[in-house]
Parts: sequence; C-alpha cells; structure tokens
Amino acid sequence: MDLRRDVEIVAILAAVVGVLAPLSAAAAENVDEELAAGKWGTKATLGVNMLQSYYTRNWNGGDKGSIIWNATLDALAQKQLGTAWSWQNTANLAFGQNHQQDRDQDGDLSWKRPDKTTDQIKAESLLRYLPSVLDPYVAVGLESQFLDQTDPWDRDLAFNPLEIFESIGVSRLLVDRERSTLLARLGFTARQSFRDVYLAAPPDDLTESVTAGDGGAELAFHSTNRLVADRVEYEGRLRFYKPFYYTGKADLEDLGREALVDAGLAEDLVDYFLTIDVDFENTFKANITKVVNVQFHLRWLYDKYDSTVKPIVEDGTIVNPVAIGSAVRKSGQLKQTMSIGLAYTF
Repeated sequence: MDLRRDVEIVAILAAVVGVLAPLSAAAAENVDEELAAGKWGTKATLGVNMLQSYYTRNWNGGDKGSIIWNATLDALAQKQLGTAWSWQNTANLAFGQNHQQDRDQDGDLSWKRPDKTTDQIKAESLLRYLPSVLDPYVAVGLESQFLDQTDPWDRDLAFNPLEIFESIGVSRLLVDRERSTLLARLGFTARQSFRDVYLAAPPDDLTESVTAGDGGAELAFHSTNRLVADRVEYEGRLRFYKPFYYTGKADLEDLGREALVDAGLAEDLVDYFLTIDVDFENTFKANITKVVNVQFHLRWLYDKYDSTVKPIVEDGTIVNPVAIGSAVRKSGQLKQTMSIGLAYTF
C-alpha cells in the first residue's frame, strides 16, 4: 500500500505542477489576448474564506464556537504550439473544513473532529489539432480528493480514491467571441480508478488496494463567459459519459440475481454499471474589488454507481456488500456552495 500511495502522490503532484509550472515561466502573458505561437498564456485565482467564533464556558445562551474555512485554486496555462496545435492545462483545487465546539453535560467545551465542507482535486491536459472542421484532440486528467473520510471509524485516507482519464476524439469550438467561448468534444474515454480500503476495524489499520476500470463514449461541453462589464466570470461544464464495459461487472454476473438479493443488494445491480453518467457544473465568480471575491458553485451529478467501488468476490461470496450498497445513487446529487472572501488573480 505504501509504495502505491507514494506513486499516487507523486502522480498527483506531477500533474498539478505540470499545469502550474508555466505560471512562473510566463506570468506576464494574458490568456485573454490572442496567443502567439510558442507563447504561454496563464491565469490563476487563489481564494481564502474563513468565519470564526469563540465563547467562554459561562457565555449566556449556550452558544458554541466554530471555525469554517475553505481555500481554492483555479489555474489555467495554455500554449499555441505553432499554427496547428493548441495545448491547454487546467487545475481546480479546493479544500475546506468546519471546526465545531461541543458542550458536555458539565458545560465544558471541547473541539470536535473537523468535518469537510469541500474537497476536490481535478486536473486536465488537453491537446487539440486546430486547422480542420472537426479538431482532433487527446486529453489526460485525474480527479481525487485530499482526504477520504468515509470510514465508519473516522480513519482518514489521503488522495483516495484516485481516478485517471484518457480521452481521444474530435472537438469543435462552437462559440469563439471576445467574452464567451463554447467548446464541444465527442470521443472515447478510458478510466482507471484506485481505491484503498481498510481490511478490519480499529486498531487494525491495514489497507488493501482495489483497482477498477471502464471505458465508453463521452460528449462534453465547456463554456466561459464574462458578464457585467467583465466583473462576473462564468464557467460551465456539461459532460455525458456512457460506459461500454466495467471490470467489476463479470464477477457479479456469474453469481446471478439470487446471490445479489441474498447479500441485500438490488437484483438488477449489474445494469447500474453501464448507465449513462451526467455531470453539470457551474461556477460564478464576482469581483467586488481587486481582492474581495464572491463565488457561487452549483453542481448536479447523476452517477448511478460509483465505479471506484469495485465489487470483491471471493469463493462465490460478495466480500464488500455494504460498500457496494453505499456506492449506489439512484437519483441525482446536488452540491451548492457560496463563499465571500479574499481572492487574488495573477
């Protein structure tokens, strides 16, 4: 586990550094200007928001202290490779926590274990061949989180799960104006996931690495707009993904529907693996001043089965039925965050 986790950490850092490295090499370039061949265009926004309160034990009213904070980094680095190729790299990092005090029966206050409010690691490198009606492209990316806190015994795992994507297909810039763009992509995507799982309850901290993979057709749209005299920025991503295969499907098909029902799972569970996924993400950023920023984020995700949770079958028995059941999401998931704080674009 330690070796694989080290490799994952290096891969994440390498991908993020690969996206951010051009920032220091070409900070003077502006992505809003038309790029000359061989020049980097870079942009990054760093934001920090915090709300803090504290009360003594004898404070009237029974209030409790809290610290709520989050930090975000959105970075873009793009380069025109001659007249034919365009290379674009993006990174979106976010992490936040809520620290809350708890009052016991004697009235004493103590700080509880912090809960996450947001957690995201996302990076992508996109290479497009431009001089054609439909521009061929290749892309690689990764998605993860800083802390996995899904363990029922409150044990954390860093960078878990880790998903890696490889895509190839054709693209088309449907809208290309000074203040708005809309890029469409259609192609094939292969995805690999790596997840560490604890083998037993505490104090045993041994973990096992479980890998899974799938592949299918992808249709994606990426839109950017500058509104209200360029003081409001909008970025939207809409992605449809239809997997054609999943490496965890065959074992459950061999068991049959009765074995799934006996394990407390839906009898048609194997059909969930190849259902279409929809991911619709919207971000608004309003610049009140040069350093005061308001961000509104709305994401709707339909993923009927979390493919990073691979079914484990040993000797005809499902080993992880609870984890499989928790990976099923029959309806869409909605996430909304809004923050006001300090942000700086460089």
